[in-house]
Amino acid sequence: MELFRLRKLKMKDNDIFKDVQFDFFGDEDIIGNPEPYFTLIIGPNGTGKSYVLRCIIDIFRIAYEKKNNFDVKSYINGKFHLEYYLDDANYVITNRMGWENGEEKPESIIDEAGVKGIRFLKNGSEEISLENFKIPAAITALSIMLTDKFLVLKENSDFSIYNYLGVRRDANTAGTRSLLTRTIDYIFKSADKEHFISDVKELLHFLNLEEELYVHYSPRYKHIFFRGGLTLETFEDFFQDYKSYLKRETEPWSIGIFRSIKKATPEIIPELVESLNFLASILTTYSGTRSKYFEFNLLENNDNINRLLKVLPYLHRLDLISYPGIVVKKGGYYDIEESSSGEYHFLSSVIGLLATIKDNTLVLVDEPEISLHPNWQMKYIDFLNKVFRRYNSAHFIICTHSHFLVSDIKPENSKVISVQKKDKIVAETVDYNTYGWSAENVLLKVFNVATTRNYYIAERLAQIFKIASSSVSPDLTMYKDELIGWYNQLSNDDPLHYTIEKLLNRFEWLN
Repeated sequence: MELFRLRKLKMKDNDIFKDVQFDFFGDEDIIGNPEPYFTLIIGPNGTGKSYVLRCIIDIFRIAYEKKNNFDVKSYINGKFHLEYYLDDANYVITNRMGWENGEEKPESIIDEAGVKGIRFLKNGSEEISLENFKIPAAITALSIMLTDKFLVLKENSDFSIYNYLGVRRDANTAGTRSLLTRTIDYIFKSADKEHFISDVKELLHFLNLEEELYVHYSPRYKHIFFRGGLTLETFEDFFQDYKSYLKRETEPWSIGIFRSIKKATPEIIPELVESLNFLASILTTYSGTRSKYFEFNLLENNDNINRLLKVLPYLHRLDLISYPGIVVKKGGYYDIEESSSGEYHFLSSVIGLLATIKDNTLVLVDEPEISLHPNWQMKYIDFLNKVFRRYNSAHFIICTHSHFLVSDIKPENSKVISVQKKDKIVAETVDYNTYGWSAENVLLKVFNVATTRNYYIAERLAQIFKIASSSVSPDLTMYKDELIGWYNQLSNDDPLHYTIEKLLNRFEWLN
């Protein structure tokens, strides 16, 4: 069966990871599962959860650039060994010799020019040519945080399999407008993709929205392009003799865009003229104003909509229509930018994912719970399972602080990794099934968070005190670390903190 599964990442002597191994996937789950695979990474802030996602991207970028004979833009700090399963074979990307054989101190790889080298292995230790070396079909990074650590690349980057679905425009700036524009572009490009429209409707249901998704624009230069009866001659004359129309000396940036379209795809220009005449016929005036706009339901399937989906990106690039907006319906109609941040970001990110996912895709998600209502967090994994079920070859790796997500993953297609900072950062597999657990149980047993009102803390303490009172000299050694952990988490004013302190003092475990 063809599928992609990221197996593990080993890192040594890195600025963040001194010596750590992440086991993302269990080999026992490799055959016959009809759903995508989910790996959740949990742990306190400062343990490198987001950083490991960036490392994965950077390693695959190195492999992609090597495979396509591009200059390698950057290397990973320290030693790394990334292993994954793809199309019935096991592949390794590493910058060290010997790890595949279990050596503790692998040697560096230096190529003939004295530059850092990379090894590409198949099925254990078999050296393989880059021509035959396989990598995921797509890598998609999803985050709604302004401070995410994902790679942000310019449009038409050489790293073509990578898609960034976040709010940042570049390394230092972010904006919701660029996110919204990108969302609409994804809809335009993917509307004819099989299942796309039905999946978007499923997304609207998840958000308790009705099956309507309108995009609206305001016309520019409406006295020229939106009067009706526009001819091809007038259209081209505007861009060739703009001074006669605009009475300005400075050339608009859209003139250069027109020249590039005229050179690359001249056949689209008559379609633009035809579409502008159609849009002129559906212009509507805003209530109480003289301003005009046009809108249409992206989920309708008719010839006019299909034609507009093709040409609207051109009209936007030519500055003939305004920055777009999206209108949704829940009772009444409202602009998505006026909705909650959770609705806005979730709608945008999932539409982007629907547009970019394909077979053998690696999906990296950083803290999806931000801005999501608890009801949505509880259903998040189930929603992804349902909508992306046909992409069972995809692997989702999700960094989260949400106990709701942990209780929503099924053991047959998921795994939880707990990252902790001890004398060094360690990554340990949570080796029990958390599906359907209560929030209190997950908080205590998975996140190691003790709270006064946690029923499981109270029940556990009752058991320990029963043992302590059953003997003159009870042996509670096996509970020592557990008790000290709760003691350090609970506030000094907490009654349970006082109770645990008395018990710890009895055995002189606080010294």
